[in-house]
Amino acid sequence: MIHTKFISTVQLYLHETTICLIWNPKVEFQLNISHIYNYAIINIGLKSLELTFDEDIVNFSEQRQQFSENDLKFNALTEKLTMSIKKSHCESFIAFENDILPFVEAFLNASIYSVWRSKRNRFVFGIQNENLCKHKFFREQSSVLLVEQSRIDLQIFYLKTNKFQGLQSKASASFYELDTFNASSGKFIYENNLFPDKIKNLQGREIVVTGFDYLPYSSVKYVSDENNSYDLAFGSNSSGAVLIDGTEIRTILTFCELYNCRVLVDSTEADDWGEVYPNISGEGSLGMVIKGAADISVGAMYSWDIDYIFLDMSMYLVRSGITLLTPAPRRLASWLLPLEPFQYNLWLAIIVYLILEMLALIFMYKFENTVVGRSRSWYQNFQFGYSTTLKLFVSQAGIECVQSITLRGLLFTYFLNDIIITSIYGGGLASILTIPSYEEAADTVERLRSHNLKWTANSLGWVYGIRNADDELTMAIMKNFHLYNDEQIAEMSQNRLDMGFTLERLPFGHYAIGDYLSSKSIENLRIMKEDLYFQYTVAFTKRLWPMLDRFDQLIYNWHSAGLDIYWELRIVANTMDLKKQKQIESMMYSNIDDMGPIKLGMSNFAGILLIWVLGIAIAIMVFLLELIMKFYENKKLSLNEVEKNR
Repeated sequence: MIHTKFISTVQLYLHETTICLIWNPKVEFQLNISHIYNYAIINIGLKSLELTFDEDIVNFSEQRQQFSENDLKFNALTEKLTMSIKKSHCESFIAFENDILPFVEAFLNASIYSVWRSKRNRFVFGIQNENLCKHKFFREQSSVLLVEQSRIDLQIFYLKTNKFQGLQSKASASFYELDTFNASSGKFIYENNLFPDKIKNLQGREIVVTGFDYLPYSSVKYVSDENNSYDLAFGSNSSGAVLIDGTEIRTILTFCELYNCRVLVDSTEADDWGEVYPNISGEGSLGMVIKGAADISVGAMYSWDIDYIFLDMSMYLVRSGITLLTPAPRRLASWLLPLEPFQYNLWLAIIVYLILEMLALIFMYKFENTVVGRSRSWYQNFQFGYSTTLKLFVSQAGIECVQSITLRGLLFTYFLNDIIITSIYGGGLASILTIPSYEEAADTVERLRSHNLKWTANSLGWVYGIRNADDELTMAIMKNFHLYNDEQIAEMSQNRLDMGFTLERLPFGHYAIGDYLSSKSIENLRIMKEDLYFQYTVAFTKRLWPMLDRFDQLIYNWHSAGLDIYWELRIVANTMDLKKQKQIESMMYSNIDDMGPIKLGMSNFAGILLIWVLGIAIAIMVFLLELIMKFYENKKLSLNEVEKNR
């Protein structure tokens, strides 16, 4: 039996956690229940495991169906551990002898299949021979305790742990002794910490980063043309195969400076952000992490919920907004210029005024004719009112002679009003002719939808954050998204005036712009005033990465010290095209409507010419109509004369 005092001591390291215990009938083992309120225990017996599913209070059928649909590798122990982690939040695990390797294999899968995860997993394994522990798991986890009973004195237990620090290799894991427990005296010889902090000095342990080149977040420059897996990254004063930098890469470099590790870069598949699939496979940078080729991936990795299900993510690194460079507003069609001096409601008021003026002149003229005894029909009165109203509006005199003082006063008043209206109109038209007017720009999300503007990017990663959105506005915008490669986007940015192009708005006034957008093409574009959407970037790591907790602490301190703004300013200045940065920045403060006077050309008079052409066309049509009417009138008179002569 494993001594109760030793178990009590070990349990102190596992307090306030849920313990998953893999029972082995060959091992006599007894837990101390005096502190049972500090933790919960999940008992898993491998021999009777299959029989316990029907008796369990949890229904496993839904989970089993999900595993089968996603083509996941699983067995009964994997199912049990997944549910234990998901529902009971197991963080401490105890297994013995031949159960260790089955547990390790099942746990590695269960830790990915379960959405819930922990940063403080601890493992206690009772062994008779450390050769049982050659799995890669023992090279990758830091909180491992091996309990090996002496074959000479059964009261002596050797406590060992895995050598987590130092350079790693594909060789088997190695172990060193922490302490020795004497069951007779119930004491530890050295009183050492059974779970020492192995992270504070990693002694040159490697951290593999995906070599995703995306400025200013991450920059990857190889010394030679070759980019082999696991190239050593270096700074300006060291040797290596690749130089890395970037606003987010700097956090990893600083981490290794603090905790004495070295950075390796693998860019074999890191040509895009990539994606993780439910069958625990993937592509691109994220695919390298899920497949174990890399430990961590950065480079504008947003907090994508789909990828978070199968990977771990750090605390947020920066706030990044996705926005668009949209086509510059076009000048309004010149044929509308005659209507531009007045707003639509003012035009409506003028039309109402002219109608009232015409009606007043009709009735006053009718009244005058009645008083003086002049015979005029209502049609003739209408002709007077209609023609006089239009002539006064264009500052022309009428041909009718009026006699009443009332009508003369009314005409004088209308003439003054029309002079004021036409003077205001002439001044407004003069300013519009010399200062061009532009249409409404697609510079907000709502206007982007109303303009039905197409937009493009070179990766689906640009829309991962909104691809499953269910609001009407976002769905309408997503319908206009198109995916093209860099060469196609570069060509479209030069030639097409109906396409928007994505870029990222960084938190401290800079922009992440693709190389496919040149300074020349940016001249014809305008940046949106709003973000299409925004998210927080994170570092994605593989599950059970032991350094994640310390990495998160570093990021907290990073933000608190203001290093995020410092490195953004420095990286942008050192690695990016400042001309393009200034071009986009100037768009935020420039007003395209205020371009000063310009020389007039024929295009400025297209609207006036259109009115002239329209008047000529109407006059010709009326003239032809009069000729036809006169022709039929003469013909009718001729027929009447013929009838009289008979």
